Amino acid sequence: MNISSAAILAGVAVSAWMLAFIAIRGRRPWLQATYAACSLAYIALGAAFVGINEGVLAALRNDVALGILLLSHALTAILVLGLIHGETLPRRRSVAFLLIIPVPVLAYLAPIEGWTAAAAYEGNVLGGFLVVCLGIALAETVYARYSSRLLAAHSFWLGVGVIALIVAGPVYAYELEFLGEASLAGANLASPIALACFALVAVQADPFPIAPRPSKRQTKPGTLPTSDAIVFEEIRPKYALRTAHEESSRGRATLILGRTAPATAASGPGFAAVLPARHASLRALTTASEFLTGSRGGLAVVEDLADLSALSEWPPTIEAVVRLRHVARDTGSTVIFSTARLTDGERRSLRDLRFTWWSLPDPAREIESILAQSFGSGAVRLVASFSRAHGLRQEELTTDHVPALLDFLTRAIIELSGVVAGTAGHGLRTQLEAAASGLRSFAAQGAEEVARGKWPSRIASEAHPDLLVTAAEYWKGKEMEELFTAAELIVEDEK
Repeated sequence: MNISSAAILAGVAVSAWMLAFIAIRGRRPWLQATYAACSLAYIALGAAFVGINEGVLAALRNDVALGILLLSHALTAILVLGLIHGETLPRRRSVAFLLIIPVPVLAYLAPIEGWTAAAAYEGNVLGGFLVVCLGIALAETVYARYSSRLLAAHSFWLGVGVIALIVAGPVYAYELEFLGEASLAGANLASPIALACFALVAVQADPFPIAPRPSKRQTKPGTLPTSDAIVFEEIRPKYALRTAHEESSRGRATLILGRTAPATAASGPGFAAVLPARHASLRALTTASEFLTGSRGGLAVVEDLADLSALSEWPPTIEAVVRLRHVARDTGSTVIFSTARLTDGERRSLRDLRFTWWSLPDPAREIESILAQSFGSGAVRLVASFSRAHGLRQEELTTDHVPALLDFLTRAIIELSGVVAGTAGHGLRTQLEAAASGLRSFAAQGAEEVARGKWPSRIASEAHPDLLVTAAEYWKGKEMEELFTAAELIVEDEK
């Protein structure tokens, strides 16, 4: 076996290993299929060259050999475009697939025109097509390198792979012709290098695992606007998560991207954990794109942009946000971004994108404000007692805790029934009913209603007209203090 055959055979083995690795490791079926087709084309050319050169295989028909060579170059361009544009390629840049059309035509014309694989890169239509395919791939990588902060590192490796194919393809063919050496008949010594570079980019941009895996059933419409990206301006992503659960309960395919998995049932929204990696923003983009492409009309919630910014820096993160908006529009879906923990500068740059913007309150503060309308400054003590009883930090309080909070307050009133009776006890129950009505009303509002309405904390505290006399006549401070003490005793009992 000569050196050329040994080198090509080693490349075939490496290419086959890369193909198996991507088939097992990858999570993007469309990209895996493209990578497999491209790899198999190069593997077939290499195996045919070694087999024919060593006398193991009979010579391939010229049109078949040229057809595989043409297909390998067309698929190289399509694969590079797919690695750059992801799952949006079939919809937004479907013109790339037109590169497949000339393949059978040129293969059919090969015997008529006298074209051969050994002289494929000569100055004719066949050679021009092969060079154009590689040129398209190289031009796209160069453009991505200088126009995208998100894809800059990946486009470098894509460029390395494409340049390797050019050097070992047309450039090396001209060198062999000049030296009078035998051509490699379509086999490319650099194909394993190129496939390794493409595999590296595919792995670095691979989507995060989703659990539970999204079902294939058709998603049901939700209540949020479709084909839109919505920014939830909130201190913590409470409304973003609540909206995800509400939409999922209505049958809409929903995905949450965050660092910590919420406590959800098996039938709840899917969750993808953002892993600490340099390319977290790109992987978040591919995760959401893959999900929304497979579940058109679905909902993706990016729980914490600050995490992505900390891992990948802000410029790549904001670019991923813009790309996700395009995905939402293309698939008739909705994407929610939470501004929790973003810096002021990051919030301003996000607002400059002119997304739909919903400013939302912190439910913990609003619940405290509603209680303050009935219990005054003692609302802070009530919330603190409830939080201790349920093992919560006060900032973790959400509207989901409202039923438990009302049960807690009702129990405190019952504990006082033997101490505070008569008109004072009736006054306490009236105050509780007023607070309960306000809490239930607030908890029933969705994110859109809260964003458009008035928050309890912004409404001036006004005593109910029917309670003005009651407060002046019955509240001497003693009954309220008894209520707060009873609430604290409930905490001790539950410990």
